[in-house]
Amino acid sequence: MTELELTYLDERELSQLSLPRDDSYGHDGAAARPNGRLDAVRLVMDESGNGNTSQPLIVGAVELGDDADDVEQQVRDLYKRLCAKRSFVGHPGFDEFRKNGFHSATDPLEVSGPFLELMRVLFFRAYIVVTDRTAVPGNTEAERIEFMYVKLLSDLLIRHRDKPELLCMIEQSEGMGATIRRLPGSTTSRAHKTLGKVAPLPELKIVMVAKADYMSVAIIDYIMSAVARWLQAKRPVSPKDWPYRAFREIEPSISLLYSFEDGRISSRKESLH
Repeated sequence: MTELELTYLDERELSQLSLPRDDSYGHDGAAARPNGRLDAVRLVMDESGNGNTSQPLIVGAVELGDDADDVEQQVRDLYKRLCAKRSFVGHPGFDEFRKNGFHSATDPLEVSGPFLELMRVLFFRAYIVVTDRTAVPGNTEAERIEFMYVKLLSDLLIRHRDKPELLCMIEQSEGMGATIRRLPGSTTSRAHKTLGKVAPLPELKIVMVAKADYMSVAIIDYIMSAVARWLQAKRPVSPKDWPYRAFREIEPSISLLYSFEDGRISSRKESLH
């Protein structure tokens, strides 16, 4: 696959990669271990728009802080409370929710509303890369998605170069097995190419999970849905437009929204509002 020479770490950021990090990035402000290294980073990842050319193709990652286990428990507690509601019995989509957990495409408002409220009080950072399929190499969706995973993960390896491990949980899907096996090697190689040298990087560990087994995966699912609706609506900026209001709700948690065609759309430092 031909690699596209794009990076969404700007030149100033790349030039500072060898400098000591401060506590301004994220909640992790994690204390160093006795060996001087910081704790592992935990990510949940997913893609959206696969095979549907009417939608943008999106790959997203949610970085959970040191309280990742607590976040997962809060999501599970909400799931249990909603499943216990008698009023949901017979509701369209309830059986699917009870079986598979949260999913933005099928959750009724009585589920999506409480989940979005919970997301507002949880700590996480989201990184989203998107394409309209014109500036990403690959003849198939699988090739495009793999390129996007490699690009996003390689920059996250560089961003967290002072940590020992990056544990990435990707939602289970058909046909992803071969891609998952290639990602650790190709991602590390891409990171070294971006740096222009072979340098120490976190060990990348990737596992596939079902939403029902690791319910925090639903966070990136909901974020990508809001981003996709906003992009499909031609990026409105008026509060009169519901896609904009939905996007604005989740934008504070987005550290980066990057288009391979248009560059940086929104970031922690350059939000739309």
